[in-house]
Amino acid sequence: METQPILNILHQIDIKVSKLLTNTARFSIADSDFYFKKIMIKTLMENPFYMLLNDCNNGHELVNRIYRRQEDVFIIELFMPVLSGIEAIKYIRKSNSETPIITYSGTYQEDMAEILSKIPNTFYCQKKSSVIKDIVKGQIASNTFDYDAYSKEWEQQPLAVQEYMDRQKKSQGELSSTEIQLMKFCYEGFSKKEIGEKLNLSTRTIDTYINRLTEKLGLKTKLHLIRFCVENGYYNSSM
Repeated sequence: METQPILNILHQIDIKVSKLLTNTARFSIADSDFYFKKIMIKTLMENPFYMLLNDCNNGHELVNRIYRRQEDVFIIELFMPVLSGIEAIKYIRKSNSETPIITYSGTYQEDMAEILSKIPNTFYCQKKSSVIKDIVKGQIASNTFDYDAYSKEWEQQPLAVQEYMDRQKKSQGELSSTEIQLMKFCYEGFSKKEIGEKLNLSTRTIDTYINRLTEKLGLKTKLHLIRFCVENGYYNSSM
């Protein structure tokens, strides 16, 4: 008499497990930009069902480590020294045409886009951690990301990127040396108390400065501020 309820419970468990498995993503990444790669890995690893398999600095390291098919997705910077992203992608596709590859560049490259469009299961996007994360989550893990719609927008990037850079330049040009230093301290992992001691300001004042700075840059949290710092090169600023 109790067999059917137990079977129903097991069936529900199977459904939940299946849903979890469809959201998993084992990834290998190759990027010559150490700090961007660090942020990218941290961003993806916020999801407990994502697993980093290989952390590489260039295409040569990547192709020498993928001795068996275990990745659910490759994340590859398009332009790298030693072995470029495009060459690494071509090498992977010689023996593996199925595993999705996400590749990216700072600005839209029309010639590269044409080449990549002919390579199966390859997604070309802007070098931005949030965009790459959205593609992994929505296209690779759960198949809910409209890549075609994104691609049409990405094709317009020569103009869109310039407009974006103009907006960023304007907002960055308004940043004071103290704000840039504050952002670098956040990136370096100092607490608000430690930052206050370094700048001879109270913790409450530092908290206010961080809130104002994130609002000024159109960001939401301290983590977004750190990503902004890395993706815009402030981590190696001389200020």
